[in-house]
Amino acid sequence: MPAPRPQDVLVRAARLYYLQDKSQGEVAKELGLSRSSISRILAAAREQGVVEVRIHDPSALARVPELGDALCQAFAITSAVVVPRRRGESPVDVVGQAAARLFEERVTGLSSVALSWGNTVDRFVEHVELEPISRGLVICPLVGGLPSDAGPAGNTSLEVLAGKCGAKSYRFESPAVVESRQTWAAMNHESTIVRAIERAAEVEVAFVGIGSYGVHNSRRVVQAMQLSEEEAAQLAGQAPAGDICGRYYDLQGRPVGLPTSERVIGITLDQLRGVPEVIGLAGGVEKAPGVIGALRTGALDSVVVDEDLARAVLNLAGAE
Repeated sequence: MPAPRPQDVLVRAARLYYLQDKSQGEVAKELGLSRSSISRILAAAREQGVVEVRIHDPSALARVPELGDALCQAFAITSAVVVPRRRGESPVDVVGQAAARLFEERVTGLSSVALSWGNTVDRFVEHVELEPISRGLVICPLVGGLPSDAGPAGNTSLEVLAGKCGAKSYRFESPAVVESRQTWAAMNHESTIVRAIERAAEVEVAFVGIGSYGVHNSRRVVQAMQLSEEEAAQLAGQAPAGDICGRYYDLQGRPVGLPTSERVIGITLDQLRGVPEVIGLAGGVEKAPGVIGALRTGALDSVVVDEDLARAVLNLAGAE
């Protein structure tokens, strides 16, 4: 077995081949090595992480502009990225990819970003591809940990994104949902939680998942509240349509009050409206009621949704 090549040889060969566009033969001649050695060196450079290969899929940047324009007109938002359906890929995945590209385009001009939780946010973070940047970017959570989140206090995706960007990340050492008003009141007086919510409200841009009542994580959030029969009836009587950060609203975008308003630890819809730019993410036609209500809360400036969901939102809103 040949001895491992020194790191500087891997770097020199990689620069000549990938950055200066020299052939393997030319690299071999310049370094005084055989062509077969250069082939092995380049392979070792990839294996050891000296060279990273990225494939940018143009389809991830595709848009359906007429649907985006229709959403902006119907709901008075600044922009709407509507992603066409792609065979073999879930709506949540294509929305996550589009959100990742949007983040990559914007991040160099930002100093602070905040995230909620949920499947779409997880996919968004998964698809981000960035070289770490060291210029003081801060990433923080908008709300405590999602019920049954496998990560500590629900900070997993946030910390992954911070690692990809080389950013500083803050944690939210609290569950998003508690089972009693007494616990909610006590936790909201804790200085660390007060500061976490203040920090979330001060960011430049927030990426938030949009939930639809009774579907996916939105259902899990209500289950985690452990509502009594009386409380569940009180909630149902307010006709919730969806949620952002566990904050429920009806189809007209009006916030739902008790009992859920005193079960969530995190930013409120009023505070979210104060963030300069809030980008909502959702995928799948089952999210249509939640997206309609979210767009009417006044908390969102733009959305990233899939084509079928955009059509469902426009059709349902038009049929009211």
